[in-house]
Amino acid sequence: MACRSGTERNVAPERKQRSARQLKEGESDLTPDVTLQVEGERFDVNRKQLAQQSPYFRALFFGTGIESTKRKVCLKGVDLQHFRVLLEHGRTSRLALNRGNVQGILETADFLQLERARLLCCKFLERELHISNCLGMMAYAWRLGCTQLYKAARQVALSHFEAVLAEEDFLSLPKETVADLLASDDLAIRNDDLALEATLRWVSFEPKRGEHFLELAELVRPESLSVPFMTQLLARMKSSDPKAKLICTLNDHFPVSWSAGGPRRAARARESLFVLGGPHDEEQQSLYCFHPLTGRWESCAPLQRRNLTQYSVAAAGDCVVVTGGYFRDVLWFSVDWVKIYECQNRRWVDGPALQKSRHSHCSVGLGSALYVLGGSMDEGVVPDVERLVMGSDEEWTGVSPMVRAVERAAAATLGACIYVACGLDENGEAFGGIQRYEATQDHWDVVSISPFPRYDLVATELNGALYLFGGRTLRLDVETEEWTVLEEESLDRKFFSRCATIDGQMYLVSESKSNKAFPNMVLVDPYIDTCIEVDDAIPCPLPLRGCVTVRMTGR
Repeated sequence: MACRSGTERNVAPERKQRSARQLKEGESDLTPDVTLQVEGERFDVNRKQLAQQSPYFRALFFGTGIESTKRKVCLKGVDLQHFRVLLEHGRTSRLALNRGNVQGILETADFLQLERARLLCCKFLERELHISNCLGMMAYAWRLGCTQLYKAARQVALSHFEAVLAEEDFLSLPKETVADLLASDDLAIRNDDLALEATLRWVSFEPKRGEHFLELAELVRPESLSVPFMTQLLARMKSSDPKAKLICTLNDHFPVSWSAGGPRRAARARESLFVLGGPHDEEQQSLYCFHPLTGRWESCAPLQRRNLTQYSVAAAGDCVVVTGGYFRDVLWFSVDWVKIYECQNRRWVDGPALQKSRHSHCSVGLGSALYVLGGSMDEGVVPDVERLVMGSDEEWTGVSPMVRAVERAAAATLGACIYVACGLDENGEAFGGIQRYEATQDHWDVVSISPFPRYDLVATELNGALYLFGGRTLRLDVETEEWTVLEEESLDRKFFSRCATIDGQMYLVSESKSNKAFPNMVLVDPYIDTCIEVDDAIPCPLPLRGCVTVRMTGR
């Protein structure tokens, strides 16, 4: 598969070179005024320019140390080759990274406190994450204090635990890391058979680890162990299996959380894919739920609404929410309707009406709130945004409008922000901007421009990056504004009705071609080099109207 960064092509324009006008008043003179010596080689540099880029150089040149008065300073413990690259980055904003030099440059940037270069290196390593290196990357990122890289590597391990368990690196993990993974509610496993098997495998690798066995077994959710697996364990007690002694220990000394009446850990979270679709001129539109851990589809209560199209579907909490749309009575007109499917209760209920009728808009859930964004009213495209706090008695409230009014755009959430990608503007032209809404500040801005602007894209988030599908497959690392084209033949020049991310994998559903929709599904997983297309995978009638991920939790 060509979805890994080794075959990606970076298309982001380099940041503009720093000019004298970008420097603060009084700091515009970039004439070299000090010489740095690294491994015998000399570099003439400007103190103020380096001090602006790094607390290390700020303290070195303008602190109370003796170096602040010298015209020549020797830097010890710094690799010459990596220093050259970083010095060039400070002058031009270009950082030449590859798989061979990135870790060395990262460690040098970390030592010199060059935060921008450090961030670029971390994002490069995030794009390189794979099941074969995620455990090692967790340890490496933890050692350097690269928080986001650690979180991304850990998420790969959690979402691909079965595959990661087969890696030799798993047996070398410290007990604390094994415990952290087993304790996580985000551990993507069908049942806890695999969690207990992982515990047995790790403990039995070294005899001295036996003292940790019951502590780790405490993290297994016993109610999620299957009967066949428990029967198999009992049979192994009397066998020559090297884990037999551990199983006997477990049988004789049940963990407290396994005992009747003992404290129980919450059930692990489960993510499910809900798809909604069907012809608009029929009495109802069908809703189906896909469970990725079992590969099973489940039919849900249909949406009872005829002649409604161009509405938006989003997930908020444990609900699937349909907002707005284009409705035909005698003529077509925009509506303010809201219908909510309560996944726990398996029923549709009416929600409070939107403040403004609209269609061809976006909607996303962020925390406990649902947002509807832009789209068209009967009068034309609007930038208006509304928010509804789910589970409260509040009505829809208006928040700050988007920078640019768009319809038929793509939307996704990353962290505490909402991103609206491209779309059609009020002139009917494709808008290339990536608009970001910071909910805590109620503020919109445009954070980047797509290298391939268009409308009717689909977007999703995977491990802190924004992915856009439609014609080309793009990844945007928002923090560094780096665009990457993922070269994958099975995705190139293809368009899909919807997409969503579940358990670290991206699902593209219902390819659209020549105004015709197909019931296929494509699974894209850059962490195991997978891009698999399955024909006739969707039982839901076409055209597909919505596809969302709902995270279910419980005890």
